[in-house]
Amino acid sequence: MFYIFGSPRSGTTLLAQCISSHPDLVVPDETDFIVPLAFLINRVRDEAIGRELIFKMIVSSNRFSASLGQYVSQKDIRACVFDSAYDANTIVNVIYAKLAEAAGRKKAGDKSPNDLMSMRMLIESGTLGGADKVIHVVRDIRDLMLSLNRTGWAEDFDEYFPRIWSSTNLYLKYEMEKAAENYLLIRYEDFVAYPARVLTGVAQFMDVKYTDGMLRPENRSTRYHGVSHHSNLYNEINTGSVRQFETAMTEESREKCRRQAGEAMQAFGYAE
Repeated sequence: MFYIFGSPRSGTTLLAQCISSHPDLVVPDETDFIVPLAFLINRVRDEAIGRELIFKMIVSSNRFSASLGQYVSQKDIRACVFDSAYDANTIVNVIYAKLAEAAGRKKAGDKSPNDLMSMRMLIESGTLGGADKVIHVVRDIRDLMLSLNRTGWAEDFDEYFPRIWSSTNLYLKYEMEKAAENYLLIRYEDFVAYPARVLTGVAQFMDVKYTDGMLRPENRSTRYHGVSHHSNLYNEINTGSVRQFETAMTEESREKCRRQAGEAMQAFGYAE
C-alpha cells in the first residue's frame, strides 16, 4: 500500500484526488483507525483479545462508513483482521489490498493528515513498514497558517502549530530517508506550479503510467462539494495560494513562524 502524509492544509486532499483519478489507484476518504490500531498492537500482546479489539475499533470508528465502508464490509474487515498475522503492518496492508480489489484498482493508499502527529507510534509499532510507499507533502508554513486560520477550527493556531509542523515533518523526513527508494517528498509549491510534471513523478514512484485524467477536476470525488475549506478542489490546479503571506500575513505572525519552525523552514527551502 501507500501513504500520503502531510500537515493539514498542505494539499494532501488535492493530491489524493489526483491519485484516485488514476485507473490503477484509489485513496478512500480520510480514515481514523490506523493510529489506534498501532497503539493496540503495541500495547496488547494477547492476540485473541487484540484482534477482537482491533476489529471492533475499525468498524465502530467515526469514519468507517464514509471511508473503508464505501468499499468493504464489516465481514471483510473481520476476515482481514483475524486471518492475518498479528502484526500492524500486515493487517493494514491486507485491508488496503482488499479495498483495492473491491475498487477494481491495483493499489490503495491512505491519506489522513492527523496521522502525521503520531508518526513515532506508527514506526515503533511497525505499522509503517519498510516496503510501504510514502508520499510526503510539505507546504510553506506561512501560507499554511493563513489557510489553517481561515478554517476557524481553532483560535490559537499561531501559538503552537508552526512548532508541530516543524517537528512532525522533520521527523518523517528523517525516518523515511533511511528507505529513500520508498519515499517521495513533494513541495506543494512545486505541485501547483508544475502539476503534470509532479504527477508524472508520482505515477513513476507508484509503478504506474501517468494519465492526463489525473489532472482533470471533473474526475475528483463529489464528496467535498459544499465543504468551504475545499472550495478550490474542483478548479484547475493553479498557484493562486502560493506566497499569499507576503501581503496577507502580519510581520508578527511571520516572526512566530520563524521562531517556532525555523529549522524545518530551512530544511524544506522556505527560509527566504
